[in-house]
Amino acid sequence: MPTPPPPPAPQPARDRSLDVIRVTALVFMVAAHWGRNIPDSYHLVNILQFVFELAPVMFFFAFGMTLDNFLRKPLGKRIEGHLKLFILAAIHGLYTAGNPFTCDFFMFLFAARLLFDIHARIGAANRAFIALFLCALCGAWVVLPLPYVYDLFVSPFPGWFPVFPWILFVAAGRMFARHRDSLRTAAIALPGLSMALFDSLILGHKLSKWPLSPDYALLFASATALAILVLDRIRWPAFLPWRIVDLLSGNLLLATALHYIAVATVNTAHDTLSPVLSGSVPAAYLPAAVTLEYVAMAGIALLILIALVHATLAVGAWLEGRGVLGIAEALLPTIALVGIALYAAILHIDKDMRDAGLPFLCTVAFLMVKKRE
Repeated sequence: MPTPPPPPAPQPARDRSLDVIRVTALVFMVAAHWGRNIPDSYHLVNILQFVFELAPVMFFFAFGMTLDNFLRKPLGKRIEGHLKLFILAAIHGLYTAGNPFTCDFFMFLFAARLLFDIHARIGAANRAFIALFLCALCGAWVVLPLPYVYDLFVSPFPGWFPVFPWILFVAAGRMFARHRDSLRTAAIALPGLSMALFDSLILGHKLSKWPLSPDYALLFASATALAILVLDRIRWPAFLPWRIVDLLSGNLLLATALHYIAVATVNTAHDTLSPVLSGSVPAAYLPAAVTLEYVAMAGIALLILIALVHATLAVGAWLEGRGVLGIAEALLPTIALVGIALYAAILHIDKDMRDAGLPFLCTVAFLMVKKRE
């Protein structure tokens, strides 16, 4: 009799706290990007926008928590992963800034992962030297005037997220993942949170995201660590929408690319609705109406994003059943390089054609997700 096939390996239990942080970061990113279309004169919107702008802090911290999983992969898989993330980052840079090398969200992730990979392969003596160098940089970051330090590092790395000091969030996430179950982790994070609050609220030092101030980094890195420690101790009820959480957290790369479509959709709706609000709502109630619109449109954008992720995966399954997806995956490097060249040429001729690269960005992100599976 033929030997029956072995049973499939059980799927590892999901890290619910990490899933919640990742999806929260995604929700914050959608709301923050859409909220930039609202005038700065509405104070409650400004407060909400400040909270939602924490999205990259949470993203980078969570990225650091999963970094060791990538670094344990064989060399060939790591090189392939670096190249694919660089390709996606180059397309994203062209879309957001017209520059494939801008240090925006994806390019920062590529640079941070590559640097940690190099750091993991070098000898102990060199790692100690790098650690001392980073400590010296942190010292300069704290002591020297903030614009001077920011200009020093932003020039070689143009973009929202210069590798230093933003890489500290990734390092914090990685260290947290290694010592997550230790009581000392909370004993470090809680004083860090308190120190940042005292320095910013009592001593009046600047709490700034761009350029990134030491208090901002310490405050929200500590707060993210403490939030995960709290989430770890929650007994989650089964009736929560875990399928949606798993969908977004498990396809985070794809959802990040697709969120631009959702944001563009609600921006178009806002352009239509804004004159109606201004003309029909009394001036005294306009701030409340705009704030309500802000929250409602953020929720609508999230629903659109969930639908887009579902639809993209469904189309991918349909193409896979017809053998098309396998061919596209095999041709991914060629598709990406030719597409980048054509997209760069289009932008050089007409910068108003920027949105033409959005389907290209989403397609490459989708192929990377499917290839990973």
